[in-house]
Amino acid sequence: MAPNIIEVTAHTQFPIKLSPTNFPVWRKQVLATLTGLGLDHFVDGSTKPPSKVLLADATKINPEYLPWFRQDQILLGALLGSCSDSIQHIVSSAETSCQAFDRLT
Repeated sequence: MAPNIIEVTAHTQFPIKLSPTNFPVWRKQVLATLTGLGLDHFVDGSTKPPSKVLLADATKINPEYLPWFRQDQILLGALLGSCSDSIQHIVSSAETSCQAFDRLT
């Protein structure tokens, strides 16, 4: 059974927008929320994403990849939305939530 995708939105879970002056508070807000939701491993690098294809058969998509990718993209969007306009350019080219978080920390 595929894991449930957890909705995360910037305006609901991350009401404090990152600005050049409030990084410690923003970081605490993001990590506390993601830890509470059991999603902190997406941004802290403690677990690697599943491979896109099966190792035994590279022509088949790994069934673990799509749920991971969908959840990660939701988190990436929430992180982007939690940044003020002056910060968004730093993460706009990130492909994963971990890349985005790394660029901000």
